[in-house]
Amino acid sequence: MADDHGIRIRPGTPADVEDAAMIVSVADSARGTTPLAGEQDQATTRRRLADPATFFVVADSPHAGLIGVAAGMDGRENGGRGPLIPGLCHVSMVAVLPAHWGQGIGKRLLSALIAEAHRRGFEQIQLFTHLTNTRAQALYEGLGFARTGETALSESGEQIVRYLLSGTCQ
Repeated sequence: MADDHGIRIRPGTPADVEDAAMIVSVADSARGTTPLAGEQDQATTRRRLADPATFFVVADSPHAGLIGVAAGMDGRENGGRGPLIPGLCHVSMVAVLPAHWGQGIGKRLLSALIAEAHRRGFEQIQLFTHLTNTRAQALYEGLGFARTGETALSESGEQIVRYLLSGTCQ
């Protein structure tokens, strides 16, 4: 699906992994979150995107190349280290290059990811976001996600909050 600027949301491929990892790193830095140390952060993102259990979508601009990414995978207990939780999709990342913030690209990416998760049979979708990321929280709530009240610490030690979407996609 393309918008009036020609930005197309499409399934991610192995050829997109490197650019997608860079997008996540740049967006985290611009947001002021504390990512893992540069190369370690990008290596972790590349590893997650390349994992066969991960599915992802990208925003592809005819003028700028990849400008956004959203990824999902099976939800697991114990902060992603435990057994699978049947029917639960975990959204591991949603990122858009800062030059394209405020254009609805994050919403389009997440909507496409939700549709793909439902197509794959997931009944619920969870994600976590930084407690201070009110822009992302508004996006998630606008798509029907509800804050669960559960909090945790991110890999970088910052407080994150859990959101859950149940039922059909938006």
